[in-house]
Amino acid sequence: MPLVRWTPFREMLDMPREMRRVFGRPLPLIEEPGFDMEMPPMDVFSKGGDMIVRLEMPGINTEDLDISLSEHTLRISGERRSDKEVKEGDYYRRERSYGRFERSLPLPEKVTEKDVDASYNDGVLEITVKNAVEEVPTKKIEIKAGSGAKHVRAKKG
Repeated sequence: MPLVRWTPFREMLDMPREMRRVFGRPLPLIEEPGFDMEMPPMDVFSKGGDMIVRLEMPGINTEDLDISLSEHTLRISGERRSDKEVKEGDYYRRERSYGRFERSLPLPEKVTEKDVDASYNDGVLEITVKNAVEEVPTKKIEIKAGSGAKHVRAKKG
């Protein structure tokens, strides 16, 4: 057996399999057919007044993605389909998740479908929501010290 560097994250990923082994019955795992896929990682940031949303979703076809805007909410849903060429019994290890997913983000009321553009490149979905970020001035909050401590006042910005 090859030596592999121990990491706590690997232990966490193996936990559902160990739970099944200990309790002797299937648990709702992402690797089991019929269960939902884990949520794709998402970054949301502002750039020049626009909101940029990036989701990692390698192996998902654009035909299996849906982006919609309703009630001031951006919804991203899709499905990663399992490889049908490989039989379940032929796997040595299966870590990729398959199935449906959905993510949603609240948007300002002024955003319409004309303000939303999407592109998909190298397994990354990027959605740009134009003029979605409203600049709010930063206000400093005064910190009041507890009993016996000196009073601290925040600087004005």
